[in-house]
Amino acid sequence: MTKNFHSQKGLTLIEVLISIVLLGIILTTFMGFFTQSSLFSKKNEEKLGTMQTAQMYINLVEDNVSKSNIDITKVTTLNKLQLDAIIKPIDPIVTPYTITAVIKTKASDVNIPDNLIQFKITVKDPNTNSKSETYTYLMK
Repeated sequence: MTKNFHSQKGLTLIEVLISIVLLGIILTTFMGFFTQSSLFSKKNEEKLGTMQTAQMYINLVEDNVSKSNIDITKVTTLNKLQLDAIIKPIDPIVTPYTITAVIKTKASDVNIPDNLIQFKITVKDPNTNSKSETYTYLMK
């Protein structure tokens, strides 16, 4: 039952250092991937915020354009205050975005049918320059 301890093999210092360097290279590569993924996710979140705001305004305009006393066909460009006057929200809509809307009717574009109004809303985030443009048609 005696063991021969003179023939033990182990890792040399050079082998340990090489394995640490290789592990460091692999981990650095993965960290770069996660950093890029985080930046991509943040940019998409900003874009999604502008898209959701644009869709919210379109839904409110569609619901309230027939109820408002403003003739929407006489206006060509609206800012956020004018849009809020049309939709008359119960609670004021607080948003950090710059919102503009452009309205086109048959007089300005021959491809639009007589009973429809083309409504384009642009929502821009002034901090990140993320911008969303959404188009829809409204019934006159």
